[in-house]
Amino acid sequence: MKASSPITQVAPLATSRLTAAIAVTVLTGWVAQIDLLKNFAPGMIAMNPFTAGGLLAASIALFLRQPIDAPKERSIIGQLLASAIIAMGGLNLLFCSHNLVGPRWLMLPPLADGSPVEVNGARISLSFVLIGASILSLNWKSSRGFRPAEAASAITAIIAILSLVAYSHYLTSFYTTSTYTPASLLTSISFFLLATGILLARADRGTLAIIVSETAAGMLARRLIPLAILLPILIGALRQTAERAGLYDPIFGAAHSATTFMVVFFAAIWWTTRMLFRIDTNRMVAEGARQKQEEQVRQLNIEKIAAERASQAKDDFLAVLSHELRTPLTPALAAASYLAEHENLSPELHEEVVAIRTSVQLEARLIDDLLDLTRITRGKIELHLEVVDVHGLLRNSLEIARDNILQKQLDLVMDFGADRHHVWADAVRLQQVFWNLINNAVKFTKTNGRITVRTVNEDGRFVFQITDTGVGIEPEQLNRIFQAFEQGERSISRRFGGLGLGLTISKRLLELQGGTITVHSEGLNRGTSFKLSLASVESPKTASVSRLIADEGPAKSLQLLVVEDHPQTLRVLAALLRKQGHKVLTAECVQAAIKLLEAEQFDGLISDIGLPDGNGCEVMRAAKQRQSLVGIALSGFGMEEDVRRSIAAGFDHHLTKPIDFQELQKFVGAMAVRTNHSAP
Repeated sequence: MKASSPITQVAPLATSRLTAAIAVTVLTGWVAQIDLLKNFAPGMIAMNPFTAGGLLAASIALFLRQPIDAPKERSIIGQLLASAIIAMGGLNLLFCSHNLVGPRWLMLPPLADGSPVEVNGARISLSFVLIGASILSLNWKSSRGFRPAEAASAITAIIAILSLVAYSHYLTSFYTTSTYTPASLLTSISFFLLATGILLARADRGTLAIIVSETAAGMLARRLIPLAILLPILIGALRQTAERAGLYDPIFGAAHSATTFMVVFFAAIWWTTRMLFRIDTNRMVAEGARQKQEEQVRQLNIEKIAAERASQAKDDFLAVLSHELRTPLTPALAAASYLAEHENLSPELHEEVVAIRTSVQLEARLIDDLLDLTRITRGKIELHLEVVDVHGLLRNSLEIARDNILQKQLDLVMDFGADRHHVWADAVRLQQVFWNLINNAVKFTKTNGRITVRTVNEDGRFVFQITDTGVGIEPEQLNRIFQAFEQGERSISRRFGGLGLGLTISKRLLELQGGTITVHSEGLNRGTSFKLSLASVESPKTASVSRLIADEGPAKSLQLLVVEDHPQTLRVLAALLRKQGHKVLTAECVQAAIKLLEAEQFDGLISDIGLPDGNGCEVMRAAKQRQSLVGIALSGFGMEEDVRRSIAAGFDHHLTKPIDFQELQKFVGAMAVRTNHSAP
């Protein structure tokens, strides 16, 4: 329901109460025989007590009917009073129209001071009928929106205004006779008040909606209409008073009253126009401000879209760049990993091969850091939470760094004192954090330095602390050490290399798993200490099964299809797999791979995702339609979405380039267990 305007709520109550006050005062004068209360001024026409009673009933009826959602009992009482008012007015009209001698109360003797008492003639009786009908039909309107209450109350207001004009010009004596005395001034005012209250009671629903609206037209109407009605009455009363006092003659009075009306009405129009001008000016200023704000919002949206596109372009660029960087690293890492395990390799050559493998792995780690930062920033990181033995992860991480520790002749002190060393975390991501911290400690500690690794339990949490005697961190750099691309002094960055992403990624990964990390250093060349904290959990009663595939050699010789458009990678992978005893067929595009699938049966498909004439997902779907085999996807793209697409296409595993041949060998070994087919 539309909220009512304040004037539609206040006006009916105010006019009904004012009318009731006038009627009660007059009735009190008749009961107490106080003439002054009957007409409010000596010599004025007094209000008939029965007119006062009818007006009191009308004011009560309007009060009861005014709320549109008034209770049913209250509304019924108001309707009954309105019906009684109609009956009373109609009965008086009947007497007047047939020249019948009415009851004695229609004609009362003058007051003691000679003031006449009004007679309930045709105008008063008609006004009662109209007022009663208005109150009775207050909430009713026709299908076209016509409201009879408005029409009836408007006629009543006109009758009252005519009477008020007559009083202002002292014309009542011209139609006062021995058998008829017109309505008193108080009666005319009361009918005008009631009519106004009824008109405004539902003004927000009828034709008077414009008047009560918060618009320029509504403001203009509210200021000028009352002036147009009341100003002539007031000016006329002042003119007649001045003429009777002999201040000027009727001709001058007519000219004076006309001039006064024009000046006052013009002043009112000018005052209202200035106010409307200010409102309109403020509206235009507000509209201009709104348009400016909308333009700013539009510009911000454009900038936001541009920033999002730039961010997406950056992510796409990093993904493509990582793919292009990873692809040539794959054959180098695969060959180096295979040669490093070769027993017949001389010690000198073995050391060189290990150095090559370490360099390739470091390059791959830098690429992974860039992608991990992008994943974390965009909220695309996926965690696989489980109960993890942190001591086991630490031992694995230290084993990975063992060669570098021995090479720099570092003193490694380990104190695994935590009794509760299981946490709820992602094992792979948590080991990545440990590897970053241990690798940093090794990298930034001079030869013959010391690294201390310690675990304890504090307040139900597992705490890991690693302290080194390395280059340390300046105090002003401590607050920025976990920010992306921060490595402290440029000299340190140039000396030790790296992108400065490891600590940023480690902190974000720990926060995603409910952990914290802090750093402390006394300054340059005074070492650094990192402290990591995670909520500990009860150790599992049974040993958890690792998600990694057991490092076992293949039980059978397999027939494999390797699809790769990079010639060096294809040649190295095929050669390494053949040395493992497998039969390997190769293809460099989708069409060639599909032809081989139509002609041969395979135990497994190892396919690059990006191919010249399509992608490896098409090859995998075609393979699944023709035969049962295990699929391993190879790709330079390693985002979660890339992994989901390859798994959805039918691949069982997704390896990100550069591929460590040992890791590929684990999946191929598991493939031999899953298949029942063996190459001859």
